[in-house]
Amino acid sequence: MSRKDNITLLHSHIGPNAIFGLMHCVFSTCRVTLTNEQFFEQHCRAGRNVIFVSWHNRLLALPYYYCYRYGFRNLTLMVSKSRDGELFKRLMAKFGIETVRGSATRGGVGAMKLLIDVARSGRDTSLALDGSKGPRYRVQPGALLLAQMSGMPLIPLAFDINRKIVLPTWDHMIMPLPFGHIYAAFANPLYIPRAARDLTPYVDTLQCEMDYLCAFIALQARGEHPVWHPPAAAAVTPDPAVPTPHSKHGERKRVHEVGGWVC
Repeated sequence: MSRKDNITLLHSHIGPNAIFGLMHCVFSTCRVTLTNEQFFEQHCRAGRNVIFVSWHNRLLALPYYYCYRYGFRNLTLMVSKSRDGELFKRLMAKFGIETVRGSATRGGVGAMKLLIDVARSGRDTSLALDGSKGPRYRVQPGALLLAQMSGMPLIPLAFDINRKIVLPTWDHMIMPLPFGHIYAAFANPLYIPRAARDLTPYVDTLQCEMDYLCAFIALQARGEHPVWHPPAAAAVTPDPAVPTPHSKHGERKRVHEVGGWVC
């Protein structure tokens, strides 16, 4: 074990407890506006499981609202085998969320097989679409393989907030501040056929969905009122003329470099 992998008291106790308390303090003071959450809520309340996917820097809100807004207790996440992953594993345990350990570079194949078994057993699962090391905001195939092998639908989601700080990490982690307004949006479910040999069209579709979600909520966080008009998830070949969000007056809004993409 290298020195950077040594588990310290910060990672095993101090960090998880402090972050857990901070998340409660912050998220409990924030207002929340959800868009297109109907499928996720109805599907989960009916006892059917899904695969939540988002960018690495936008999954922080999922555990809190999954457990405390909806009262669900059926989620398993993949976390890395690093000491930061150890901290996150212990933090998730405080929410009653299970984890499997692995990443693209360490234990990923075994962790993915375990996550497929977990999904088939009836639990919700979640993965970062851009992996544990990026490149940031670029879809990696891991989540699509999980959906293909388990038969479960992917639910793309993203959140933004009008009061936040962005950490100087590789993924530019978004940290909400108290008394903010959180905006979260869900894309329609995406199924990956078991017989599909080429996942590239599905990667492109998912990339298009995530770009739209993030542009939409970025406008909301800026005080705009975009009209919900997402690209069709069923269209495997993405339309190059996918509309960007529109204002309530129908005026086209073009988002320049919002969070690292251009729409």
